[in-house]
Amino acid sequence: MANLSNTHSLYPIQYHLGQSSQRIIIHNQNDLNISHEHLFQDDTPTRFYHYKANTFLFVLKGELYLKQDEQDRVIKQHQGVWLEANTVNIVTLLKASIEICLIRFKASDQSKSLDNLKKVSSGTVNFVSGRNGIKTWPLWQGDSGYIAIELYPPYYKETLYYQKAANQYLQPLNGQVFINNGKGTPQACPEIGKIITTRTPRAILNPNTESVTTLTVTTSPAEKGRVLVLTRANK
Repeated sequence: MANLSNTHSLYPIQYHLGQSSQRIIIHNQNDLNISHEHLFQDDTPTRFYHYKANTFLFVLKGELYLKQDEQDRVIKQHQGVWLEANTVNIVTLLKASIEICLIRFKASDQSKSLDNLKKVSSGTVNFVSGRNGIKTWPLWQGDSGYIAIELYPPYYKETLYYQKAANQYLQPLNGQVFINNGKGTPQACPEIGKIITTRTPRAILNPNTESVTTLTVTTSPAEKGRVLVLTRANK
């Protein structure tokens, strides 16, 4: 199982769901909760989800069948859906194994109405052209943050910066991105993703010949809080 280096030494917290299936808590703070589940059909063919807070379910790998009361959906790889607070959701695996990412923002956003069970993906929303050729598909945006799929073109690099008030989670969906913190050699983003906390310098790099996509989760509107970091090379 991949590991995650994190400023909070307690995380990730990993425990079993049955014999081989696992749940990994990656980040659990007041503003953001991120966890992964790696499920195997012969071990946990069905899972029940009943949360007190709105929770975004995103399929990293595989395919599942989701049922809530009289509604049902098939959720495929790289598709996401909101599970509204206090609903009972039954997930049945449609592949031998699946990996999902579960995302919750701070409690103050939970009373807001969501498009419950509406599937979102890069195929259901229009992309927005961003800085230095990045393409962004905004899956959801609210007062507490946003969730997006981002595409980094070949040989992408950016100037070192930090966020004044936002925490960010970066999860590679295909290929490999690197993170430069201004100290030493850029490090590959772990398979399980990486939390980048407020005021932590970072620059995303894609040295590959192919584009790379990521699932990006950011707390609070972040653009106005983006601050460039001056280094000896650019002073």
